[in-house]
This record gives sequence, C-alpha cells and structure tokens, in this order.
Amino acid sequence: MPLAACLAAALVVGALAGTGGYVLGAQHGRDQAQQEALAAKIPPAGGNGTRGEGPKALPDGTYNATIVGPGKKIESNQDILNVHRRNAEDPFAIGAIDAPVVISEFADTECPFCATFHNETRDQIIENYVDKGLVRIEWNDFAINGDDAVAGAKAGRAAAKQGKFQEFTSELYKASAGRQGHPGYKIDDYVKFAEAAGVPDMDKFRKDATGKEFDKPVTEAQKYGASIGINGTPAFVVGTKFVSGAQPWGVFKKVIDEELERVASGEVKNPAQ
Repeated sequence: MPLAACLAAALVVGALAGTGGYVLGAQHGRDQAQQEALAAKIPPAGGNGTRGEGPKALPDGTYNATIVGPGKKIESNQDILNVHRRNAEDPFAIGAIDAPVVISEFADTECPFCATFHNETRDQIIENYVDKGLVRIEWNDFAINGDDAVAGAKAGRAAAKQGKFQEFTSELYKASAGRQGHPGYKIDDYVKFAEAAGVPDMDKFRKDATGKEFDKPVTEAQKYGASIGINGTPAFVVGTKFVSGAQPWGVFKKVIDEELERVASGEVKNPAQ
C-alpha cells in the first residue's frame, strides 16, 4: 500500500476550509513562549547540512545533482521517517542534517500552488525553524505538469550541480508570483533565473539543463513520489505527518511544533543523532 494511503488509513484526516488541501493528524497550537521552551529541550543541530555550510561538494567541486528517492527503503507507514534522506551531499536540501524534524517537499516548477508556498510560507519556516537548527527541508522533483515541468526539473538540477539550487528555485517561484495557471517556462527563462541566482558557469548550466544527464533522475523522482502515494503538488512529509497543498504558515507551524514535541519527548527518535 502506498505510504500516503497507509497514513490516511492510520490517522484522522482533517479538511482545512479555504486552503485547498488536507493535513493528516490532530494539531495543537502553541504561543511563542511555548515554542521557545520546546526548542530549549532539543540540543542544537549541526554538521554538513547546516545552512551556513551547505551540502558537501564532490571531489571535482560540483554537487551530486542526480540524488533521488528516500534515505532508506520504505515498506509501510512505519517507515515514514525513511522518506527523509539526511544526505550530506544533498544539494536540494537546506538546514542541519541532524535537525530534529525534516520536511520532505514534493514539488513541480510549473505548479502555481508550489509558487504560493515558496513565496508566502517557506521563508517563515526557514526563519523560525531552519535557521535555528530545528528543521531541514529536502526537495523532491515531482514533475507532473508535462514537458515544461520536466524541463524545469532538469534546469533545477543543472543549478544544483553548481550549488545554486535554492537560489534558482527562489528566482523561478518569485517570477511565478501572481500568475494564473502554469507559466510555461522555457530554457531562456531558466537561463535568466540562473543568472539572477548567481550560477557561476552559464554555458555549463545551459548544456546540463538541456542535455540527457538528468532525464533518468527526474523520471525516477516522479516514480518514487507516486510509489509512496503522492498524487499532486505541493505535498510534504513533515516529520511523520503528511501535509497536502500550499497550506498557510499557521498550519505548517502547528504540524512542525507537534513533531518537535514528539522528538523532544522521545516518542519519535531522531535517526541522525
């Protein structure tokens, strides 16, 4: 049974009115004082995955932009933490490799709701959790919106190869803000985003984005997402919980705080520590 289906069977599904998505599991809000007290229970995270250090480069100075899939084999909902790679070489991740909670994001460069998440919510997660060593965010290609989406995923991997994935996706989604439907970006658009992102070798970027190197990883990434029950974008596995859609900041905060408390109490083990 797909992982998302297992979760749906095991947890209560709550519809979120007006948000176009669902969150699995009960949620409990906390004020700022409670959040700070919770953070104090958890030792600071560090390692190659910290935001300041970034991913570990390969011997030739490039980054492993062919990474696909989970950290370990997934066979049931009991293996949900295996969705999170926690790979020191991962150029698609931001945050401490041993952060208590990992958010695995499944997204598409042509998806307007993915743009909404990146433009309205992601920076708040980074400021409030990633920068404090409490959360790590890992991107997974899920290119379901046709050939343009596949081309966008390849362009993202071309930027990741030069260590500029986060900056590239930021520029792409900023350009998508306020657009209706799929933007239909082409290689000249990706080149523009890469230039704004500071990708150092633009000739290599164009060659990698339009070449064959990333065809297989992009296809495998989509198959992987589908195999665990992902059927739309954006979708997220937040620690042990599944969140569907571009939910507002408050929803993510509640889920993250709940997952942090489960780690702090020992109910959920941080496999990186």
